[in-house]
Amino acid sequence: MMKVLLHNQWKILVNTVRSQPKKNYISYLVMLGVITVLLYFVSKGVLEIGESISENVMSGLLSYGFLMVIGFIILLGLPQIFKHLFAATDLNLLFTMPIPTKNIFWIKYLQSFIGTPLMVFLLFIVPIYLYGIIIEANLLYYPVVFLVLTSITVIGQSLAYLFNLILVQVVPASRANEFMTVMSVLSGILVYLMFMIPNLTSELPLTERLLAGLPLFPKWVPVTWGSNAILAAKDGSIDLIVPLVMILLLASLFILVSLILVDKGFRTGWIRLSESGGKKKKKKSNLDKSKVFIHHPIIAIGKKEWYSIKRDIREWLVFMPIIFFFVFGFIGFLSGGANISDIQGPNEITWPIAQGIFLFIYAMFNGQIASTAIAREARSYWILQVLPLSGKDISFGKLWISWLIPFVILTVIEIIIGTLLGWSLIQFVSGIALKGVITVGISGIGLWLGTIGAKYNPANPQNRLRFSISIILLISSYIYLILALIPYILLMIPVTTIDFIQEVGNEATGFIGFVANIIFTVLTWKAEQPLLVGAIGIVIMLFISLGVSYIFTLASARKIDKGIEIEIVRDTNSKSLFNKKTGVFNK
Repeated sequence: MMKVLLHNQWKILVNTVRSQPKKNYISYLVMLGVITVLLYFVSKGVLEIGESISENVMSGLLSYGFLMVIGFIILLGLPQIFKHLFAATDLNLLFTMPIPTKNIFWIKYLQSFIGTPLMVFLLFIVPIYLYGIIIEANLLYYPVVFLVLTSITVIGQSLAYLFNLILVQVVPASRANEFMTVMSVLSGILVYLMFMIPNLTSELPLTERLLAGLPLFPKWVPVTWGSNAILAAKDGSIDLIVPLVMILLLASLFILVSLILVDKGFRTGWIRLSESGGKKKKKKSNLDKSKVFIHHPIIAIGKKEWYSIKRDIREWLVFMPIIFFFVFGFIGFLSGGANISDIQGPNEITWPIAQGIFLFIYAMFNGQIASTAIAREARSYWILQVLPLSGKDISFGKLWISWLIPFVILTVIEIIIGTLLGWSLIQFVSGIALKGVITVGISGIGLWLGTIGAKYNPANPQNRLRFSISIILLISSYIYLILALIPYILLMIPVTTIDFIQEVGNEATGFIGFVANIIFTVLTWKAEQPLLVGAIGIVIMLFISLGVSYIFTLASARKIDKGIEIEIVRDTNSKSLFNKKTGVFNK
């Protein structure tokens, strides 16, 4: 039976490759080029310093490298494994045939290896083999490396499978859409904790321990078994037997545990997720018991967006980098032996630096969140068509809620950080007001670009903007941010630098001299009338920010009135009956 299934899987793989669109081949070539370049630089580094690496240092590198293999497979392989286990189109047929569930599971297990696990395996085995060639290792070194790295890869892949098989029993079927988000969050936390183990077990930083040749993990940790087996095989020592057998047995144990959960986790989980769209219990309406308030169309559109975002946890996935950046960065900062007092300094220094960091984050997320508001209507645009709403109502309704959500989240984070750093009340208020005004323009630009490059992928709802448009959005957000901050920067330059600026303007020529003369003129006015110049600067900044936001929001409204094309990404390569590739959102 396995032979037939393997032959069938091979035919599916060949047909899938043949039916790929040309743009997919380009992406594969780009990925292959990136892997090749990465392997080149890693191999070049091994060739240059391989002979000078001591055995203790190599032991630490191998141990931490094996931990990275497991972490990357769990983090990057989870979506692929979920697709193979519960979302593959051939499961409907396979489960109706007299095929043992374990055989189907084995096919999916082997299929999952061709992807992230194989890529990580190749990225690590090539430099390790090169190291063996440089030091003229014993012939036992090469098969032992293969066996150890294969065992480590199997352990990582089995852990990813266990994540899927266990969590599919815990997450309610009605929350099947959020299943991948839950797994991504939990796997990210797990991988982060795995990478933090060396820092938590010692007061010395990781790099110092590696260079000093100190052990990163206790002897009972499995990654230490693998490194000990490889280093013993390098010299042809018989000491390789015990750690090699232990790592092989551990890999076999993980496979065995996965097989035990097959009947309960695989088939039952697939049934639960397949039936998640069943009937839900109807709730009684409370309209007769409470008053119904009719909101302004702009407010109503914003509330509709909020309800759509609130009920789908996948919508919040865009904020995951912020959480990882602040929360785990702060934990790593404290675990490295640092104290909060180390980052506390004069408010005149910490406050402007923090404002720059927060504005950088706003530029990354505000436009992205606003742009996704258009593609969110891919399945429900017909509802807005029949409502008495203008494009202006829709665009401004989407603008205010897409600006407010990141503003509230980042403002809470800023208040926490500012409290730790000891900022004054004036700095709190001015910083929040500054970012509140400037970021409206970023949201307006993002909303307009969303009307141009909207895309909806049912399998990946977070991907709602074409790649080329997303690059334009990122670049335009930072260009706008620089222009909007020019009045603020001029206001922040102290008057005491006027002599230096004048000297630069007299000596420099061209554009630098022109800019220096403008700054000198502004500083001269600022020295004579500081309040007036400050007020003018604030008015100019408001004019730029609110003006850009208003212009681009009106442009979005005109696009909505004329009709917006939303690209619908299909799950299959087969052509539809009417050859329709996009949805059109007309008003």
